[in-house]
Formats: sequence, structure tokens, C-alpha cells
Amino acid sequence: MKKAIIFFFIYSLCVNAQSQNQYFQLYTDSAELKNGNDSMIREFEMMVKKTQPSFSFNGLSTESPNTFMPGQYRSKTNKIYQVTWPTAKPAMGPFLTSVMGSVEEGEKGAGLFFYGFFFPHEIGHALHYNTKMVPGNNYDAEYEANVIAVLYWRSKGRHKELDQCYAMAKKILPKFVNPVPENADAKQYITEHYNELSQNPLQYGYIQFSQIVTILEDKSLPDFDTYISKYFPK
Repeated sequence: MKKAIIFFFIYSLCVNAQSQNQYFQLYTDSAELKNGNDSMIREFEMMVKKTQPSFSFNGLSTESPNTFMPGQYRSKTNKIYQVTWPTAKPAMGPFLTSVMGSVEEGEKGAGLFFYGFFFPHEIGHALHYNTKMVPGNNYDAEYEANVIAVLYWRSKGRHKELDQCYAMAKKILPKFVNPVPENADAKQYITEHYNELSQNPLQYGYIQFSQIVTILEDKSLPDFDTYISKYFPK
């Protein structure tokens, strides 16, 4: 009887965790969004501890504001800010509809990228700051965060969703604008103009989606644990 109760308890926890952490879909409830991402942060921290047992995110958590702001990690507060779709839709919806081709595809893209792929991407930025291993330029900072996102989702077996991200990124990339002038050093230019570029979705989107395509096509990437070890040099 005791074993049955323990099994039921563990099963209930697993079902509850699964129901709260679907990802790659639109989030409409701020509490669900925060709980899901905070759960990922705790899990991510435990995964890193396998490489460096003393590692801590130092209280990293998620905030879901009631007014629109782009999803982002802020080192000053050590928080990841992410808004729900009802809050984001008025600002993001028309643009996504335009580049994706329809309202349905736009919302699918929002689910895949903003409420799926970019969760561990932002945790990757937090990893940079909490290990004091921040890349020396903004291009590499984004690239490494995108690598972390890919390797994290691969470690979770979310290959189907990553394939969907790849297909959509390849499809829409021609609609974005490469902001780097011909013959300019891409890393230097993007770093010097990062704030300006981040305000232009067609240009900033090119940086992100071109990186995602490149990373997903890279057959040389190691597994998550191996890649994370670079942040803890011997």
C-alpha cells in the first residue's frame, strides 16, 4: 500500500510538472509562464552542477510584467523578463503576421521561438554573467546563448521542435535585412551598434535567425554537458 501511495505521489508530480512546462506554445497566464521558466532555471542549475558542483545562479528568477517589453535577461537584477502573449500580441502580432505570412503562422512562430527556444537562450546569458564568462562582443554573446538553447533542447529530446524552428527560420530569413555593411567586421559592427540594431526587428531578427540556422546545421557541436564545461576552465 505504501509503495502504491509513493508511486502515485511521484506520478502526480511528474504529470503536474509536465502540464506546467509545455513550452513551444503561446503562454497566456503570467503565473504559468513564471512557474515554467523558474522550473527550467532550477533544472538548468542542477545540470550545470554536474560539471561544477559549487555553481549557483544566485537567485535567478523570472518576472512577467503587465506591460510589453522584449524578453531579456538583465544582469543588474539577475532576472529574466518575459511577457505573456496577450501582453505581447499588440506589439509583436502585426510584425510576426507580416514576416510569417499569416496570423496563424505568426502565432506559431511566437510559440516556437519566444516561448520555447529563447527560454534557455536567456538562461544562457545569465550563465555568462554568473560565471563571469561574458563573451567579449555582442555577436558572440548571442551566438553562445543560441548554442546553449540548441544543446539544452537536444538534451531534452525536443528534436521535433528544433526541426520546426529550423524550417521556419530558413523560410523567413530572406525577409530580414543583414545590417552589417559589406567588408565590415560583423562582430565589431554588431557590438558597436547593438542597441540601435535591437530596436529594428528586421535587422536584429536577421542576426538571431541566421545564427540559429548556422548552429542547427553545425554537426560538430558537442553535447550540453561538454559545452557547459567551457565556462569552468580548470
